[in-house]
Amino acid sequence: MRRRSRQGHARQAAADVAADPELDEQGGWWTSPSTGSVAVATSAVRRLAWALMIAGPVLGGWAIMSQPSADTQSAPVVQSSSRDTAGPGGFAELYVAAFLRAGEGSQSELAAFYSGATDLELGGKPDAVQVGQIAAVRVKEISPGRYWSVTVAARVLESAPKNSAAGEQPLIRMRFFQVPVEADRDGAPLAALALPAEVTAPAGANPKAEFAYGSPLPAQASDPAVDTLSQFFGAYLSGSGELGRYVSPGTRLSPVRPAPYRSATVTQVAVETAFQDSDGDGRIGAPAGRERLRLVVSVKAARPDGIARPLSYALTLAGRDGRWEVAALDSTPQIALPDLPDTSTASPSNSPTQ
Repeated sequence: MRRRSRQGHARQAAADVAADPELDEQGGWWTSPSTGSVAVATSAVRRLAWALMIAGPVLGGWAIMSQPSADTQSAPVVQSSSRDTAGPGGFAELYVAAFLRAGEGSQSELAAFYSGATDLELGGKPDAVQVGQIAAVRVKEISPGRYWSVTVAARVLESAPKNSAAGEQPLIRMRFFQVPVEADRDGAPLAALALPAEVTAPAGANPKAEFAYGSPLPAQASDPAVDTLSQFFGAYLSGSGELGRYVSPGTRLSPVRPAPYRSATVTQVAVETAFQDSDGDGRIGAPAGRERLRLVVSVKAARPDGIARPLSYALTLAGRDGRWEVAALDSTPQIALPDLPDTSTASPSNSPTQ
């Protein structure tokens, strides 16, 4: 009886220990966990391992991207080309823009274009001059694919002079700079050989070509061609009417969206020189068949605020069923190039014949 009593007490004590969670850990020792606890721990370890495997590449990429960048500024790599002037022109635009914005401490930015800028003495605050628009207006090739002289126009906003009246607005000016641009070899990155030189505006070139159209004539509302043009531009620029009604089949044109003008009026029409005004009344008249006619059309377009702007369009009209339709908006007007000397026939030689 005593033996069974001792065994019963032992079983009861074991049950009490299992039921009391505070008895699981005593004196720094951990008792054997249950089967359920082992399963839970195994699942947690497995999930942690998967999380580390997934996060590893992300953490590695973050470590690479978070490396501190170098303090030195590298030059913009603009490749030269002996076939065009886009590279030297674009390089000079960037250079002049950086030059105009430069101030105290901007030497490294300029040195990206011109190596000699590291020793410059620059004063004033950077960005004291704001560059609004900038463009290369003249690119002269000195040595094919190696050396260019570029003239850059810059529209700048400058602060009012110190001695000006209080509240005076900043000055907006158009300034011109000439830049020597060089490439070590054909296709090499470009570099400036000197600081920009401020110059006067380049003289306008005399046009060598003429429009292949007659003199502009006032638009007459009674002219069938002018009527088509008026309806077309009203739909195209101001959204009044359906554009497709005035366009030839197969021609894909869409109105300007959103409409920038509230109205559009045709004011003048210039017809290609091949057109013969048989009536002499300055009217194009109705088409006799399916002929095509090239025009330059002057349009007065009124903005929503009522201010009118003159516009000019080159286009082609096509006849169909006794009326005109717009067959195309031409990208450029037609021109008549001047006759060039005929060099195909060699000049007589002065050397004696054998």
